[in-house]
Amino acid sequence: AVDLDIRAGEVHIVAGENGAGKSTLMKVLAGSVRAESGTIELDGEAVRIDSPIAALKLGIVAVYQEFALCPDLTVAENVFLGQEPGRFFIDKKSMRARTAKLLQRLNARCSPDDLVRDLGTAQKQLVEIARALKGSSRVLILDEPTATLSENEIRELFAVIRSLRQNGQAIAYISHRLE
Repeated sequence: AVDLDIRAGEVHIVAGENGAGKSTLMKVLAGSVRAESGTIELDGEAVRIDSPIAALKLGIVAVYQEFALCPDLTVAENVFLGQEPGRFFIDKKSMRARTAKLLQRLNARCSPDDLVRDLGTAQKQLVEIARALKGSSRVLILDEPTATLSENEIRELFAVIRSLRQNGQAIAYISHRLE
């Protein structure tokens, strides 16, 4: 029995012990797990989220603790994987330019042309966030984003989260770390 209201420009922390159901709740919102009961509403209207694509169409995107990146592809290729711009041919120039803007927005210290395998953990996290934000995301779910980051990298990630919040992004932040 959970009630959770997430509004634009807010960060909500979903905290609790390992095994408490935090990630499962967020996977329901992201369409990775089907809800067994209850309702999900968006703008006061009941919605059905039965797949990650359905969640994406509603603007709900998740960045999970385990990265889903292709190490032998560039940052830009990872950001747009499966959604490459272009009609008959992939518009790599547009892909790189759009990725550069996203990386700048996130204060990432990598280039659209860098290979993902050459990035550190914090930069990979930002590539995942850039991929989530490339569309019209309304709710960004971050599942244990600090689990493998250093204290300095955590501070940098929190600065990114504050910036996203100030720009109207709704964020659900899952953690078991209360500090």
